[in-house]
Amino acid sequence: MTNRKTKLLALTAIAAMLAACSNSGGNGGGGGSESSGTNDGGGAAASKPLHVSITLMGGPKTPDAWVETALEEDLSASLNRKVDLENLFLPGWSDYKTKLNLMMGDRKSMPDILWHSDMEKEYNSWIQAGVLVDLVPHLQKHGRNILDYYTEDTLFYSWDDGKMFRLPGDVAELGSMTTMLRQDWLDNLGLQTPTTLDQFVEVLRAFTNDDPDRNGKKDTFGFVGDHDWRAFAPFFYSHGVDVDQFLVQEDGTVKYGATMPQVKQALKLLQDLYAEGVIDPRMVTPNVSAGDLFAEGKVGSLYYWVSFLNAGHPKQMSFKEINPAGQYAALEPMLGPDGFSADVPSDGKGWSFVSVTGAAEEPDAVVQVLNRIASKETNTLIKFGKEGEHYKLDNGTFVNLINEDEGKQLGLDNYTWIITRKDEANIKNTPEVIQLFERRIETSQPMRDKIVFFKSSNRKEWSEYSADLIKLRDETFYGIIAGNLDIGAFDSFVERFYKQGGKQVEEEANLLYASQREEREKFGAWYRDNIAPYK
Repeated sequence: MTNRKTKLLALTAIAAMLAACSNSGGNGGGGGSESSGTNDGGGAAASKPLHVSITLMGGPKTPDAWVETALEEDLSASLNRKVDLENLFLPGWSDYKTKLNLMMGDRKSMPDILWHSDMEKEYNSWIQAGVLVDLVPHLQKHGRNILDYYTEDTLFYSWDDGKMFRLPGDVAELGSMTTMLRQDWLDNLGLQTPTTLDQFVEVLRAFTNDDPDRNGKKDTFGFVGDHDWRAFAPFFYSHGVDVDQFLVQEDGTVKYGATMPQVKQALKLLQDLYAEGVIDPRMVTPNVSAGDLFAEGKVGSLYYWVSFLNAGHPKQMSFKEINPAGQYAALEPMLGPDGFSADVPSDGKGWSFVSVTGAAEEPDAVVQVLNRIASKETNTLIKFGKEGEHYKLDNGTFVNLINEDEGKQLGLDNYTWIITRKDEANIKNTPEVIQLFERRIETSQPMRDKIVFFKSSNRKEWSEYSADLIKLRDETFYGIIAGNLDIGAFDSFVERFYKQGGKQVEEEANLLYASQREEREKFGAWYRDNIAPYK
């Protein structure tokens, strides 16, 4: 702690103590309001400073930064007691698991708030060892912001038979991707907005062959995307398939999407478009950056992140600098040959998590800290700073008043992935983009109804065979698209898939799906009794 920071915290403590003296009644229960979080209301514990250590993985990892002091002041005012944060910055992605395992190996080195990701085996061992706190009773008293923000479906993935030892730290928007199309090119060529896959394909061909940017050169592509199967969503999803997921069939069984016959139809279309030069060939190489190609402006359409349509997004700003008259429009998902359409859904369960460890002397107060961080006001503060000083809103559009380096020095985003809100607290989203996110929740639902997002990490067959099966899929599918393999290679792929472990994988998936449906029904009843009344 710096001397300056210590003095600031001392002043905050005095103010908090005076506030506590004038308001000794407090609020002994409930989740508190959205604006204030929760106030524990005094007592012996609340009269002394609260020290909270927290592991942090995101952001610039700036020590002793402005944001740390700002958050401590915000928490101290909310909890009516001095709050002192100890930031434990984790190393890079290749080393963070080793660091966390070392910290969790000794109660003396355990943080109060533990951020973790992709550590299911370790997480289960921590539960068995009794070093994680069951959050349910604390959330019932002090977690209204958290419980109001996360959906029932999201919390299901953190439920452990009546207990919850973790909360999602970051959950993607339920629908965060969309089909983007150059509206200015469409206008230049006098074309109508496509609504079906056939119309979409004809527009892509025109974008490739008919000089849509009016520069007299044949230097444009119809379609591009990252080296990722979701980038091909307009083609696969219009056929009702996702090659990365297990899908529920009409008879109630589960199949791996890549083996379904509709995939062959989509691959044939992609192969033809690639041969015609409609698809940017960089899409079948692993080093493509669709974000850069988005900004460059030589492509007519891509399936990409909704957030890129914000006027203040760096890639959008770069695009407008290069293409002042250019405009990307978001399209509804394309209707396929059987009338199906959908956007890509997120799983809703989160990819990183936060837990409270047994090292926390006051788990109730630590949950209050998390609950305050989960409020809209505090989420906005620690991500963007203070309005008028670090940013302003100009007719609903976010305008930075500081540059990127200044933001890093302030430590903005140091606390990212500690219950990061993706709603109106993310003030970088314009009203139009917020509406688009909400619409994409709706348009992604048809595929969400088909996909099985597995809760269990105990997938022995998948763990044993998935790497080879995914490699087989990728080599076959990209080979077909690029024209290196005949479309008949798809049939060979399906045969080899089941011979090389796919049969066992699908049998396991069906058993897990049946079990998960029963567990979800049980959780729904528990949620109604133990969570819903506290929202």
